Amino acid sequence: AAERHIEVIPEIELPGHASAAIAAYPWLSCFPDKLTPMPNNMMSRKSIEQQQAGRVKLVQETWGVFDDIFCAGKPTTIIFLKDVLTEVVDLFPSKYIHIGGDEAPKTHWKICPQCQQRMKDNNLKDEHELQSWLINQMGNFLTSKGKALIGWDEILEGGLAENAIVMSWRGEAGGIEAAKQQHQVIMTPGKPLYFDHTQSANEDSVTFGGLNTIEAVYDYNPIPASLPNTAAGYILGAQANVWTEYISNPAKIEYQLFPRIAALSEVLWTQPGVKDWNSFEKKLPALFVNLKKENVNFSKAYFDVKATISASPNNEQLLLDLSSKLPNAFIKYKVDDGSFFNYKQPIIISKSAEITYSIFENNLPLKLKTKSFKFNKATGKRVNLQQEASASYPGNGSVTLVDGIQNTKGLPAASEFLGFKGTDLDVTIDLGKEMEISEVTVHTLKQETSWIYLPTELAVTFLPFIDTNAVKKYPPIETVTVVVDKNQAETAIKVAGNHTCRYVRVVAKNFGTIQAGNAGAGNPAWLFIDEIEIK
Repeated sequence: AAERHIEVIPEIELPGHASAAIAAYPWLSCFPDKLTPMPNNMMSRKSIEQQQAGRVKLVQETWGVFDDIFCAGKPTTIIFLKDVLTEVVDLFPSKYIHIGGDEAPKTHWKICPQCQQRMKDNNLKDEHELQSWLINQMGNFLTSKGKALIGWDEILEGGLAENAIVMSWRGEAGGIEAAKQQHQVIMTPGKPLYFDHTQSANEDSVTFGGLNTIEAVYDYNPIPASLPNTAAGYILGAQANVWTEYISNPAKIEYQLFPRIAALSEVLWTQPGVKDWNSFEKKLPALFVNLKKENVNFSKAYFDVKATISASPNNEQLLLDLSSKLPNAFIKYKVDDGSFFNYKQPIIISKSAEITYSIFENNLPLKLKTKSFKFNKATGKRVNLQQEASASYPGNGSVTLVDGIQNTKGLPAASEFLGFKGTDLDVTIDLGKEMEISEVTVHTLKQETSWIYLPTELAVTFLPFIDTNAVKKYPPIETVTVVVDKNQAETAIKVAGNHTCRYVRVVAKNFGTIQAGNAGAGNPAWLFIDEIEIK
């Protein structure tokens, strides 16, 4: 690596993400005799047999954030961590050692006698300061070994350790704060620098949720505009992350990295005033030729057919626009099982149908894609959102709720959802004229390990008319509220209501703050809405 001017930096995670270490050495836990809680449907037969045989601590077999973390109150924990870091320092010539510091719930620390005693002995006001104390211990130890400590932006909580370098992954706020405190920063926000996320809306490979296109990567500037010039010098640069929950081989890693890593290279190695997307775009074909020569498994998603759905001007139909960055791309499409037609202009869709399309070369399709449209009374209608979705999960804007596309792939197809972080969905659909309505279905997503929860309740209001000038108020016909069971598996939530009306207002209440003992505890939950279907 050094011969290629690459510095390999190890990460030894602490105090959280420690289930493997605690499984091997249970005394590292605040409560060594407390059984490891694991979802039954995620446990292997071997783990079940071990637990039945009396083994208390097990390695977690699913992703998530877990309460069982290193006990900061035990002197033996400090000795153990320093022993591990000593071995790591001997193995890696890197100047830097990453110690993690992220996603460490303080649930056990709050009730652990040893942790509480440690806080009392060191005049620490809360458990966040206890984590800061622990990070300081490791930072001072690494400094004595001639190394520099890097940690995720959670190490800001409770006060930064001296000389700590911060990796800002939860957006840029942590990096901005660290730079203002005159600490060096590496920017690595999930959007757009998590390369395990989808790189094309047409992605057919299983990836983590979220869409980070090569254009978004190239547009990124690691020095935030809001950062004072006096603090900008503390930004060391940026980093792309590729987490491997959905990656099982090196070829898939290459696929996720290339060509986005080329875009990030120009971001980091080119002065902002010189950086030019048009110039970079012209170099991509040559880059692809070179990657092919080197047998690199790169993504060709940049040239994929881009399908954009919009409502027709009269809000009675949908328009499907197809385009590609491939020069002189020859696109064909077919409806249902019909013949292929040459694509010339947006396709008008006025009823349920399957549209299959691809770029053709030598009369053969390069990559067939199909979109299934399921029409209902809300499809293509005018939508008024009271609050926009999160910039991380914007879908295709408000039309996402009425575009006739019902998600079937869950989170890996996150681009088909509107995501609301800690906030409610409040939307009114204008049907254009009075219609008879029997049922409203709101299609949601539930994936609690990814902080995505069902709404707590759904309120549907049937309205005869809305006077935008507020000259006269028309009372609603009825509001029907359904309380949603958190534990239910069904994500399509139905509300019955036999009415004739023109407007339908849907309010889906966000779950709120995630409770202790769950992935993302203490953070606002996500509410994902895919489609609103009206019959």
